[in-house]
Amino acid sequence: MPMCRQRTRLLPQQLKQGSMIADCRSKHSWINFAKQFVFLVLVFSFCATTARAQTQYHTEIIKDLYERAMDACNKQQYDQAISLYQQIIKVVPTFAPAYNGLALANEAALGDEDKTIEYLKTAVSYDPKMTQAYDNLGQIYYGRHDVDHAEEYFEKALRVDPNLTSAQLSLAWINLLIRSRPNTAIFYFKKALLVNHDPKIYYGLGQAYFASNQRVGAMDMITKLNEMGENDMASRLEKSLRDNTQVDSTPTDSGLGNPASKPAGLGPLAPTPDQPTGTKVRLRGKLSDY
Repeated sequence: MPMCRQRTRLLPQQLKQGSMIADCRSKHSWINFAKQFVFLVLVFSFCATTARAQTQYHTEIIKDLYERAMDACNKQQYDQAISLYQQIIKVVPTFAPAYNGLALANEAALGDEDKTIEYLKTAVSYDPKMTQAYDNLGQIYYGRHDVDHAEEYFEKALRVDPNLTSAQLSLAWINLLIRSRPNTAIFYFKKALLVNHDPKIYYGLGQAYFASNQRVGAMDMITKLNEMGENDMASRLEKSLRDNTQVDSTPTDSGLGNPASKPAGLGPLAPTPDQPTGTKVRLRGKLSDY
């Protein structure tokens, strides 16, 4: 019995010692955890800094290659441009603008439309919002007289950018000269005129008014063309109204004509007042647009 009482008296002291030991272990564990945490933070910071540096390095490489490729293409050094675009793709296989540029350079250098189409489709597979690639696909199919595919890609371009003038004009000519839908053509010509006042658009609109038997609208376009000094186009429209015959849409020296009358051409050419707008098939856009 006395021994039992002695053990009972020692129990609180044993508990205190055990608690002190547990506290020490807890403090030691916390210190180890803190050290490990600080180490992990330092490692993460180093890795993040290194990753940012590598990303910046790759970005600078791609930027330099891309600018050199654009410069080569604008100088008609297409073989060099193709090589540079291919180098970009090796570094960043999903860089859509490189495929679009490669398509332009490839067509200009080799005239290989099948390869051009392949590159353009690859571009939109990586960037479904690349309107220029859709528009270029439409232009190529338009030049091949594959109107269904041309219309499909022009419409895809407009779904991404409803104000893309080149696609609006292409659809206007398709509906006027191929689909025989002059009212739809009028819609697209008017949309294009909101941002572009090329006289050939007024001429096309005049044709569409005439084809839909809206003679007043056609007369307004004749007046507008005369005011712009485009007397030849105005006289052609006026003769059609007077003779009640279909407007002549064959190619002329002034650049007018059936948009599907020539195969698709390639060139990093922007529309200018002295160049046809929407009446001949050509791939549009400067490479620097990307």
